[in-house]
Amino acid sequence: MNEWTDPYRGNFGQMMALKQAYPDLKILPSIGGWTLSDPFYFMHDESKRRVFVNSVKEFLQTWKFFDGVDIDWEYPGGGAANPELGDKNKDGELYVTLMKELRTMLDELSAETGRTYQLTSAIGVDVKKIDVVDYNRAQQYMDYIFLMNYDMFGAFDLNNLGHQSGIYDASHNPAITHTVERGVNDLLAQGLDPKKLVIGVPKYGRGWQGVHNITGDNPMTGQATGAIKGTWEAGVLDYRDIVNNHSSNGWENRYDEQAEASYKWNPTTKELISYDDPRAVKAKGQFVQERGLAGLFSWEIDADNGDLLNAMHEGLGHGDGGVTPPPVQNQPPVANAGADKTVMGPITVTLDGSKSYDPEQQAMTYQWTQTAGDSLVITGSDQAKATISLPATDADTQYRFSLVVTDEEGLTARDTVTVTNKAEQANQAPVVTLPETLTVDAEATFSLNAKASDPDGEPLTYTWTVSPQFEVVSGQGSATLRLKAPAVTEMTQDSVSVLVSDGALDATARTLITVNPKDIGGGNDCDINDPNAGNYPAWTGGAVYNTGDQVSHDNLVWQAKYWTQNNEPSITADQWTLISDVEFGWNAGVAYQGGEQVNHDGQRWKAKWWTKGEEPGKVSVWQSIGESSCQ
Repeated sequence: MNEWTDPYRGNFGQMMALKQAYPDLKILPSIGGWTLSDPFYFMHDESKRRVFVNSVKEFLQTWKFFDGVDIDWEYPGGGAANPELGDKNKDGELYVTLMKELRTMLDELSAETGRTYQLTSAIGVDVKKIDVVDYNRAQQYMDYIFLMNYDMFGAFDLNNLGHQSGIYDASHNPAITHTVERGVNDLLAQGLDPKKLVIGVPKYGRGWQGVHNITGDNPMTGQATGAIKGTWEAGVLDYRDIVNNHSSNGWENRYDEQAEASYKWNPTTKELISYDDPRAVKAKGQFVQERGLAGLFSWEIDADNGDLLNAMHEGLGHGDGGVTPPPVQNQPPVANAGADKTVMGPITVTLDGSKSYDPEQQAMTYQWTQTAGDSLVITGSDQAKATISLPATDADTQYRFSLVVTDEEGLTARDTVTVTNKAEQANQAPVVTLPETLTVDAEATFSLNAKASDPDGEPLTYTWTVSPQFEVVSGQGSATLRLKAPAVTEMTQDSVSVLVSDGALDATARTLITVNPKDIGGGNDCDINDPNAGNYPAWTGGAVYNTGDQVSHDNLVWQAKYWTQNNEPSITADQWTLISDVEFGWNAGVAYQGGEQVNHDGQRWKAKWWTKGEEPGKVSVWQSIGESSCQ
């Protein structure tokens, strides 16, 4: 790219070139973040955790220029983007376990490749977040811990203003505990090695508008009426935006020497921005050196104009000349023989070296040779893609091939790939699962999704057995069956089963379905249709919905509480929240909290305490408070 506004093209290719130019540079993918940390909370399930760890290993095996993995779980114990998730009593232990299992995997990968892999993690530094995890135990598995010592103040709080990443106590309020120093001290008190702690530099600012009730000349003592206009979102400005658009027209540069924190104040427009300028960044570098910490990191580099990156470099004692690139010299090519393959003969296999590349984009030659296994003929051995033919075999057999690529100046690189030819096995039965139970409302349309697989990869057929009381809407003969529940006046249970077959062997599964009446006993004449539902996409069985997704179903609007698939929206479905402003009558499948009110049998009822399945008028948990609100 020539300009910061240019679109990215070939990110991975550019990172590979950087790795070649600077061999000591470590490049790690970061997994998680503010909006993508939900899956971590479900890794208490060992099987889910195993899938995750194995997928990280596969990713690193595929993209060989990466040097490890960074885990950005925001946050163990909860308190992040999804307020429904988090367990302060269990997540801390899970974090340590996850670090241990990732380290074991990385060590295994090191034994295979001869390379060293890093395991790092970005963490919150508020004392409540630090206390959830025993980082002293976790650090034995980790190389570095990145302290997200920013976002301490911002427009999310209009009554308490402050430095979003101050190092020390603020001059306007020495009682403030949200500081870089406090976070570092809390971690050191746990027994962490200071050489593993990396301090954060935010390359953005947080700001307020309508700042008033100021004491003296310090705007940090006031309150605000809202968030300042941001670069991409309200209240948040890129550093380059702050420098380019907030340095004139009344803007004043301010610095809190006690906190070692910079800010900008416009007394005319009453706008305030807390951010790190080069002086504040260099102060963090000095803090790192004084405390014997590992270094500095930043979030995120594309918001910088180069000032802060240079300040980080200089603040750590590397002089004021910036980073001097090494002399330009020809770099060797990078060989990529592709991922290892497992096949079953007889079969023709392609050896694919087309992902090999040269940093200077010179032309390359290719040479494939066999280094292990019974001798085979390699067709196209001097091409990027070559082929081999494998026979059928009675025992698993491995073959290894080497690819050497050479650039125009004679520099070479080598990579290997292993092909495993599996012996043919006897046909194995397919496997199929269905939800053990499902609860739906009377006359509701819903889906059952059979999750089936065949160990031999054979195509499968599906045969559903359905009780006559259910109407088959669609899907007989497919993995997803669409049904309509019967009209019932009392709770009814029946089962639906599926048989999957590979043509020779089969497997079955069944689901017990509970059908709840729409209003047991009647007495709710409220309109339960939302005229606005047509403005939302219809819920679709089999589709994946993430936290916050909104859909229409049964003329109502629903919002997903968390990741969900094949769970039909209804008032008895825990995965969904009803958004439409309507009122249902009492339902035996719904849990009611003490104080909640509901219509039933012509009366309005109030729950005295938590209850589920206990009909109003028949048990003492319900108190009649008058006639039904819908008549």
